[in-house]
Parts: sequence; structure tokens; C-alpha cells
Amino acid sequence: MLALLFFILLVFSCAKNETKNNSQKPTEKTVITTYTLSSQEVQLYYQTKGYFEAFKDVFLKPEVSGRVVELYVEEGSFVKQGQPLLRIDSSEYENTLRQLEAQLAQAKANYENQKALVERRKMLFERDLIAKEEYENALVQLRVQEELINSINAQIANIKLQLSKATLRAPFSGYIAQRLVSLGDYVTTQTQTFRLVTLDPIKVVFQIPQEFVSFAKLGTLVDVEVDGVGVFKGSIIFVSPVADQSRLITLKARLENSKNLLKPGMFAVVSLPTEKVSAFAVPERALVLRGTKKIVWKVKEGGSVVPVEVQVLRQERAIAYVKGDLQDGDRIALENASILREGAKVEIKQ
Repeated sequence: MLALLFFILLVFSCAKNETKNNSQKPTEKTVITTYTLSSQEVQLYYQTKGYFEAFKDVFLKPEVSGRVVELYVEEGSFVKQGQPLLRIDSSEYENTLRQLEAQLAQAKANYENQKALVERRKMLFERDLIAKEEYENALVQLRVQEELINSINAQIANIKLQLSKATLRAPFSGYIAQRLVSLGDYVTTQTQTFRLVTLDPIKVVFQIPQEFVSFAKLGTLVDVEVDGVGVFKGSIIFVSPVADQSRLITLKARLENSKNLLKPGMFAVVSLPTEKVSAFAVPERALVLRGTKKIVWKVKEGGSVVPVEVQVLRQERAIAYVKGDLQDGDRIALENASILREGAKVEIKQ
């Protein structure tokens, strides 16, 4: 019994000593690096999604009907203004042209004969050998032949115009985005044959809420970011005079596209510059998510830290522009910021 009592006392004494030793250990410090704040003027942006449009994007239709007998270009081809794209069978027009040319030759021969007849009748009339009426009838017939020649010439000019239209040509330089016909197809003036688009320059279309319309001026530069392609500069060329049902204003910006990297229909993120404000630029790793809020740990005199809630105004290239209850010269935690707790003691690594 005595042995058991001695053992209990021994265990109690050891536990008490261990507790005393632990309470005497100094509080461990978290090693951090710091960043010194300095305010600066920051440009803010309104960001929204947009899409690209070609300046010229048309579906070409022939001006005459007929069967396609020649195709000169394929999809994806670059064509110059006036370049032939396809040819429609023109044999019917060619036959009509030959018939009209034969009629014209006959009409001209008849005109020359009638002209000679008028000269003879005039001479006889002047000698009082024929009546005036007979001479005048010859003049009328001469004018009829002249009108017939003019009519045939007009018909020939029209047929030649139709013949020229049998070859469909590019109305402007651009790229063949689609070919919608094949050899042997019968086409009419309502048939779509090719889709022709321009790529350089190109325009981006986007919308902004009405509260930002004061920042949307003609000539204002916007940043246009395209996933997998890069960031481009655009200049606003159109501001809609009306808002849609959602009170959004449509804008269009012009971009240079000499390498043809941007295509109609592609999506982009457009950044419209708005106001300029004073803010602090901090490394993104200094930001800590605390619930739904973002904070930075401000280092106080004496080696402790306190959380300061911040509003992130803009982020880019691992830098966040923030504002909050901070001042120039304040130091915030960088390394190990995510493991700090309020009131924690820190040791600043040099």
C-alpha cells in the first residue's frame, strides 16, 4: 500500500514539473519577409466580353443565271479585287450575240441602200420628176433603218454586259471563308456562291453599362485580350446612340490584324479605361482570404501582426492594386502570410 502511494506521488510531481517547464518556454515566432507600401496612381478598367467582326463580310451572288462551268478559287484563298471566282455557262448569250451581230450587219446594209435611194429621190424631186410625198417617204424609211441600227446596238451592248457578268469577280480584296457551290450547279441571281471577308483591320464589338458611357469616347484606346493569342490595342470607332433593353450601350473598336491572328466570331475580354485612383501595389502572395474577405497582415511595432481588410481594385502580372486602412511606409507580411494569426509574433527575415 505504501509503495502504491509513493508511486502516485512520484507521477504527480513529474507532471507538475513538466507543466512548469512548458510554461517557461518562450513563444515561438513565425519567420516572415515583408513588403513596404508606397501609394501610386492606378488606372482602373471596366472589363467585359466581346467578339470580333469583319469590316466587310458578304455572301456573293451572281448577276446572271446559268450552270457553273469553272471554279477558280477554293476556301481559305486570298483574292484581290476584280479577281475571277467562277464562270457561268454563257453559250446562250454568245448565240444571241452572234444573231444580233448578223442582224446589225443586215440593218447597216439596208441603211446604206436606203440612203442611196434617198439621194436619188432628192435629185428627182429637185427636178420636179417625182412628187414631194415620194421623197419624204424615202426619208422616213431611212430614219426607220437608223432607229433599227440603234436598237440592235443597244441589244448587243446589253448582251455583252450579261456576258461579262457570267464571270463572277471579287468586289474587294479578302479571304474566301466559304464556297457554297460546285461545278455543274445551276445558280440564279438569288444563289449564294462564296462568303468573302476582310481580316485586316478587324473590329471588336462589346457592351458597357450606361454608368460607364462617359468614358466611351471615339478614339479611346481599349485593351483586347484573346485567349491563346495575346493582348492587342483597339481604338473605339462606334458608340451606339441608343441602349438595349438591358440598358447596355454597344461599342465597336478597330484593331490592326496584319498577321491575321484575329478571326471574325472569336471572343475576347475588352478592358475600357475608366477613372484613376490612389492605391497600393502589393504582390498577390501578400493577400490572404479570410472568409469572403481579403486581408493583408500589417506588421506592428514590437513584432506582432494585425489583419487589415483590403479591396482589390485591379490585378495583373502577380501584382494586386488595393486600398484599405493602410499608409505609405507600412510593412506587410509576404512569406508565410497565409499561416499567420492575429497577434502572432513574427521574426522578419533579412
